[in-house]
Amino acid sequence: MNNPERPPRVLVSAASRHESTTEIARVIGDRLADHDMAVDIIPPALVDSLDDYDAVILGSAVYAGRWLAPARDFAIRFAGALAVRPVWLFSSGPVGNPAARKDPPEVTEIRQAIAVRSHQMFDGKLDPQALSLAERISRVASRDGAGGDFRDWTAVAGWADGIAASLRSPRVDQPG
Repeated sequence: MNNPERPPRVLVSAASRHESTTEIARVIGDRLADHDMAVDIIPPALVDSLDDYDAVILGSAVYAGRWLAPARDFAIRFAGALAVRPVWLFSSGPVGNPAARKDPPEVTEIRQAIAVRSHQMFDGKLDPQALSLAERISRVASRDGAGGDFRDWTAVAGWADGIAASLRSPRVDQPG
């Protein structure tokens, strides 16, 4: 990292419509903090600079196969800053048919613009009672699966542990 005298400083930022993806971001941030990293968890729309961060983890809930606007806007707004630091991406959802799961187009676009270390797709959470009328109609039209919490916290923690190990290990392309 930039300064071996201090712990890596990591920004975890996630766009979430019903807080489920924010909860994943918190678990990732807490796990990195358990590895003695300095972590800030900030929604994408509230981030004004990446200057203080050695690495960024950006995530979004997935609706209709797309990332939410705040995460998409973040990636565009900070494209230059993201290109010069380690970046990991995660998506939350959809729920239902795992065979239909594929990278949202925004993830593909970000990967074409910068060197993303990895993208992880996590199962999501669907509380039908929390959905707006439009979301309920969309859910019926798309024949989405049953509601429930399908998030795998062990997988989330394991992914965060891998990021921590990567940030602690000197890279071959960086001076000692």
